[in-house]
Amino acid sequence: MSLAAVYLSAHTPRYCTLEAAVEGKLASEAFRPVRDGLVAQGREVAKARLDVMVVNSCHLITTFPTVVDGTPRHRGVLTAQEAPEIIHGVAYDYPGDYELAADIAARGKGAGLQSVLANDVHYPLDYGTVMPMVCYLDRAQSMPMVPVSVCLAADLNESFEWGRHIAVAARESGKRVGLVASGSVSHKLVRGPEKGPKPEDEELDHRLAKMLAAGQYAEAWAWLPEFSRAAQPEMGGRHLAMMLGAILESRQRFSATVHAYGPSSGSGNYVISLAAEA
Repeated sequence: MSLAAVYLSAHTPRYCTLEAAVEGKLASEAFRPVRDGLVAQGREVAKARLDVMVVNSCHLITTFPTVVDGTPRHRGVLTAQEAPEIIHGVAYDYPGDYELAADIAARGKGAGLQSVLANDVHYPLDYGTVMPMVCYLDRAQSMPMVPVSVCLAADLNESFEWGRHIAVAARESGKRVGLVASGSVSHKLVRGPEKGPKPEDEELDHRLAKMLAAGQYAEAWAWLPEFSRAAQPEMGGRHLAMMLGAILESRQRFSATVHAYGPSSGSGNYVISLAAEA
């Protein structure tokens, strides 16, 4: 098996706090659907019985190389730089998977892509990596995690290639590997956390989700540049390109569960789980 499961997930602070996740305390009922969708996505992760989760977060940003974090133990206390009043003092302690991370990084480098393998207990993790895992996807903090950056110098094609290398490394590992694309779809931010995308951008988000749900992965990849120009997804859609590269390279079919869609400061946020079919 190449990939056991793929997840499009949300990390915005209005959803990813322990108060929202555990106690259901939300600033607005507009956030309820995505919060509940993330709870349901956590149940899907538990059902998948994964050995390791690769997390590609739109807030783990690098400039020139793609960084694959193989640190054997991800341990720290997180305060989100852009939202310290919402996410602060969150302790995390996850095992890593150096072997898988090293293989992913080596495959990228071997294909001529700029790659760095991190192995450093001081390498900082962002809230887009930590908070979905801590709040929803692995609250027990027992699943090994391999963070992978989004790279500013990498275009959609390079991001797609990284997804392919993740899928090949997953297949060769013999492990049940999951991949999280942590980021928004349309991402034209405005002040006002409960505000959603413009209707035309929301329609583009729905079109992408319908393609994923229908298993139209090649069509979604062909359309992604147009979608990215029009909807301006988070980090230019690099996380979506990596996700689609992994899906297509896996040569598998996935059963889709579309859990939720909702707003955050003008962005559109989908929560979708894709479970590999036997």
